[in-house]
Amino acid sequence: MTTMSGSRFAPLARHTAVTFLALLVAMALLAQPALATTPVQGSGTFAFAGPPVPTSAPRTAGGNTFLSFMATGTISGAISGTFSQQFTQVIHSSGESNINGTVTCSCSVGGRTGTVELPFEGTGAGTTASPFDGQFVAQNGTGGLGDLHGVGTFHAVGPGGTYTFNWHFDP
Repeated sequence: MTTMSGSRFAPLARHTAVTFLALLVAMALLAQPALATTPVQGSGTFAFAGPPVPTSAPRTAGGNTFLSFMATGTISGAISGTFSQQFTQVIHSSGESNINGTVTCSCSVGGRTGTVELPFEGTGAGTTASPFDGQFVAQNGTGGLGDLHGVGTFHAVGPGGTYTFNWHFDP
């Protein structure tokens, strides 16, 4: 008799357990966005402290010249502070270039301070006629910027430029 009554309640127990688990999963998924801050869009400017310093001898292959540099500077606006930058530049025979590297910024964003890496890539010649245009992401933050997530674009001519940045803090 126990077997019959146990089997009669088994579907109800399974249904209750499945419903309870589904409710827990839904609550966990809905709770996630509540922890993140509202996305913010900002902009600003950056300027190099001086000309980039070569970190290796130029190399040439297939009509392209490969350069490696280090630079420092300041950034203001949505991101505010000082930065160092390591980057490579490939200059093509057309005069156009591809650049990529990482900015390491000791800065503040949204009232929080720390250090954040901003890997970037772009194209152009760095002139008014052909500025460097590209994009970057925020990653590997420390201190108050440990939970910073964001993406941005930049526009650089000569010793500085402008940027836009969409970001939020997400624990």
